[in-house]
Amino acid sequence: MRPSLDQLEALLWIAKLGSFRRAATRLNISQPAISSRIREMEEQLGFELLDRSGRAPQLTMAGQETVRHAEQMVALAETFRGRIGRRNMPPTSIRMGAADTFALTCLSPLLERLASLHPDTQVELEIDFSSKLDRKLQLGELDIAFLTSPSSHDAVHSEPLLDLDLGWIASPRLLIGQGKLRPVDLLGLPIITNPRPSHLYRTIMDWFAADGYVPTRVHTCTSLTIMTNLAADGLGITVMPLVLVREELRMRRLVLLQTTEPLPFHYISLAYRLEKDREMLAAIASMARTVVSERHMGTAR
Repeated sequence: MRPSLDQLEALLWIAKLGSFRRAATRLNISQPAISSRIREMEEQLGFELLDRSGRAPQLTMAGQETVRHAEQMVALAETFRGRIGRRNMPPTSIRMGAADTFALTCLSPLLERLASLHPDTQVELEIDFSSKLDRKLQLGELDIAFLTSPSSHDAVHSEPLLDLDLGWIASPRLLIGQGKLRPVDLLGLPIITNPRPSHLYRTIMDWFAADGYVPTRVHTCTSLTIMTNLAADGLGITVMPLVLVREELRMRRLVLLQTTEPLPFHYISLAYRLEKDREMLAAIASMARTVVSERHMGTAR
């Protein structure tokens, strides 16, 4: 017998989420049901897909190969359902919000994939700070958003999408001291960041506050791209998701400062309303997970 699409999808989500329980929740089935799907598929194939000896299931070598095929087959099924199911339906309009980090790294491939699979879908796009996107999502003014720390709401589904490493960066021309830098060592330098109430602003202020300091030379800018350019020109230091400045760090236009106190991760989540076009929004969420995985952005959740 051949594995069914349900079985392949079960294996795929166990691999992505790291547990039977989370995969069962994602697929809206019971944990015994998802365990049964995997067991039946292993019996059909004649080899083990998962090593269950540890706290979390781990893919065997055969399981890793099977997951690669499962991704392709599930993606083809999504394409088929999307094209056939919506062929005779009127165009759908999706109100989408994205924080800068997601917009600069993953938005274009996501929209390309959406246009390919659902060419009649119209996107009303809004790029803003996560706090503002979150408020609009809660009020029903957005259908789906990619943002930091969405609020809990009965009408909104949210899930972590990826973790982002943050780092203090500066131009090498500033000649900041070598070795591990303390918050007090950076206190006298101009700091460039997003304005409040952004998560980046709060992260910087909390980082200094943990050592008992309040920076006073803080300049704000709404664009991460402009902030990067200002830092590269030596006009100040900034905290940035490192995925955004890989090229600048490689070319030594910017350097990563080593500090005694680490910066916390930033967590990008996807969140969408449950009452409108739920199937379409879930499909877009699935596309976003694929894009993040393919681009090796941060740590995919």
